[in-house]
Amino acid sequence: MSRSIETDRSSFLEVLLKLIPSEVIAVHVFIQGVMPRVFWPTLVVFLLLVGITPLYLYWAMGVRSRPQLVVSTLSLVVWIYALGQGPFRFMRAPWWEPWYGSVLLALWTLVPPMFLTRTAPEPTPRAPAKTRTRKR
Repeated sequence: MSRSIETDRSSFLEVLLKLIPSEVIAVHVFIQGVMPRVFWPTLVVFLLLVGITPLYLYWAMGVRSRPQLVVSTLSLVVWIYALGQGPFRFMRAPWWEPWYGSVLLALWTLVPPMFLTRTAPEPTPRAPAKTRTRKR
């Protein structure tokens, strides 16, 4: 399945699912599960995955749209923040609270797909042209 968003045929749900880099999120969660809880290695892995995400989407998944690559990469950051993983696990209040991630994820899930789901408006049917009859 291609991850490219086709604006003339993609529904909101399809766009939403294509904007979540689920494979990269899964890799991040796995790595965090086996890594020691140390800030610098965690930060390095996080930055590597953020840098790899657009490359992965471009080369492996066929995404060519720059806005989609940017939004998908930012989606990775939002998901990791919402999960309280990566370098965000070392943040404390007021910079990170569990509900911050929940609210951010909810808003992020709602807003960007609206801008990438623009469908072309269907043309309005025109009334048939009246034919003129000549008087003789």
